[in-house]
Amino acid sequence: MAENKKFPIIIISGATATGKSKLAHQIAKKYQATILNADSLQIFSELPILTAQPSLDERNQVEYLLYGIFDAKQKISVGIWLNLIVDAIEKLYAKNILPIIVGGTGMYLSALVRGISNIPEINPEFKKNAIDLYDKIGHQEFVKKFGNEKIIDKQKLLRRAEVFLQEGREIEYFYNLPNKILFDEKIAKNFNFMHFNLNLEREINYKNCNDRFLQMLENNVLKEVEDYLSSAVFFEESSVNKSLGFQEIRDFIDKKIDKNTMIKMATQKTRNYAKRQITWFKHQFENIIYCDNSQNLMQKIITNI
Repeated sequence: MAENKKFPIIIISGATATGKSKLAHQIAKKYQATILNADSLQIFSELPILTAQPSLDERNQVEYLLYGIFDAKQKISVGIWLNLIVDAIEKLYAKNILPIIVGGTGMYLSALVRGISNIPEINPEFKKNAIDLYDKIGHQEFVKKFGNEKIIDKQKLLRRAEVFLQEGREIEYFYNLPNKILFDEKIAKNFNFMHFNLNLEREINYKNCNDRFLQMLENNVLKEVEDYLSSAVFFEESSVNKSLGFQEIRDFIDKKIDKNTMIKMATQKTRNYAKRQITWFKHQFENIIYCDNSQNLMQKIITNI
């Protein structure tokens, strides 16, 4: 890293199956950097093949942090991840080690760059109270009480109700407060966040989505899912169950669908998710450096470090 510059913090984002993790690994090897996870599913220890976590060989070459550190029964929030990555970055800063943050979970990256909302953690008691009230008065009355003509989605309504029941304030009160920045103010002024996005041509990205799922099948992902389903940590509400392809593989294991149907459905769902990610990044972030291939993006990162 160049002297007399602010401490660079590299973010590499992009849709699933763009090759951002492979690119990060190459750069980390070149600069003896550390890779930090910004994927909400790769944070779980279960389903490392299905969630495309770094291999043992890759981990032996480069330091990887925040991968596979929680089990499937644990509930992980943006706030939990943010505290962990802030602590990791500050420790890397003290050692002058370049952090490379990689992932496609936009909410994680947004919280890292912009700070986190001041909305309090909700006590389970008030979550239950909100659900009980919804069941008691029905959807239309719940909309009148906690929503408006634009906010009618059940989950959004329940979120608004939880906050009001616990805090006695509308959720907008907390939205209007300045976001909390968790970094130590004394050192954060020395940070320079650089956000790079690998945005492949759509057809190339879609082909990668298809190919990656087929490669996972070759890497024995069916057994991985089967073992997880029969393990002590499996439960129906786990976030890791949202992994792309999980439900289709489960249905195949349960003989509800055949293999070809499983592949067709899983790859279609992956392509749809990639499309949503691309749209999200374009509308939610400013000051992103976009590249349509890994080679150009690597060159831009090297130039900016």
